[in-house]
Amino acid sequence: MYVFQYDMMKKLFFFCIFLYPILSFSQTKEIVLIFKDKATGNVIENVLVTILRTDENFQSNKEGSIKFKLPKPSRIVVKHLEYKQMTLNSATLKEAVITINLESISLEIEDIVITNRQSFSILKSLINKSMKQLTAPINLKIYTREFFKYNNEYTSYSDGLVNFCLKEKPDKFAADILVEQNRTYNLINNEKIEKKTLSYNMYDIIQNYYDFKYITQLAESKAKKKFDFEIKTVRGKEDFYQMVIAPKPEIEEFLPTVTVIYDFKKNVILELEYFVEPSRFEFSDVSNLKVIKGKVFNSTFRALYILDGEDYFLASTKEEIGVMVKDKKNEENKIEIANYLMTTRHSRKFVPYDKEDVFKEKSLINKKNSIITDYWEANSGLLLTSDEKKIVDNLQLNED
Repeated sequence: MYVFQYDMMKKLFFFCIFLYPILSFSQTKEIVLIFKDKATGNVIENVLVTILRTDENFQSNKEGSIKFKLPKPSRIVVKHLEYKQMTLNSATLKEAVITINLESISLEIEDIVITNRQSFSILKSLINKSMKQLTAPINLKIYTREFFKYNNEYTSYSDGLVNFCLKEKPDKFAADILVEQNRTYNLINNEKIEKKTLSYNMYDIIQNYYDFKYITQLAESKAKKKFDFEIKTVRGKEDFYQMVIAPKPEIEEFLPTVTVIYDFKKNVILELEYFVEPSRFEFSDVSNLKVIKGKVFNSTFRALYILDGEDYFLASTKEEIGVMVKDKKNEENKIEIANYLMTTRHSRKFVPYDKEDVFKEKSLINKKNSIITDYWEANSGLLLTSDEKKIVDNLQLNED
């Protein structure tokens, strides 16, 4: 009898040991990660984090933070171009807020100039090959966020969880937009500003990044008259090159400086950075812009693309524009817009939908609030910083 009891207790012990990890995750676990440079202690923005179990993507904000809910254990992959990749096991993340120190790729590795000849031809080939390799059809579940500032005051904010259903059409971009949930606070009501200046067109912005519209002109042979091209290695990334395209100093025009990071073996663009030097703002003439008309004082964007097995898609963007515009009384007004996109999930399988479900407007800013969950507080893909949250809370309070 004692032997029987001992065997039963032994089996129960091992059963409990086996069951413990499952029980420990029986409730959804909320985790906050803060990424810092191991050497300097500085927070790191734009760290890409992938939860392998759920195939969700997150990106750290300016405070180096991400926040997500995890119903079951998973491995977590952490990537940043300037830091060594690492993989975490969620079971080891015991605290609610955890600081992760990333090790910078050795500064002893120097960038080596590969070539500065025929770079525009290389860029043209790279754009064409990247466009062909971008996965379609594909459903991108994107968290979108937009701040609007008028004469130095934040006047409106919108964000939402949106499905971009990118359809397959030869040589032509096509997509349907399905909005899952959204919110908009304190929409500005001012006759001085046309409604179209209040935000980006969601359809256009995705198309621009899938057609690489912002850099196609740089791939034309005439670009070499105005720009210097240089291709370098990327520190610690043996398959990557970076192409730096800068306007020639003697050319007095409104021209950007662009950096293109790409995998030269797979012929795909992985990162784009675009900005206009303040010294060139005086040459700005944006009379042909569809979104807004006026004199530019800020123009910058950053786009990140992911190559995930056979899937290649837009991962995230951050775009800012600042313009001085004149109203009907010929008075100048300062308009600033910051737009963010973050692909949280991707799938080649579309959820069935009707034509009536497709979002017809250009922006969420004119859509009534549809708040279903607290998605923006966790699992949005891009957490608000403490300063941004104050802005949103203040706009929400004023609206109420």
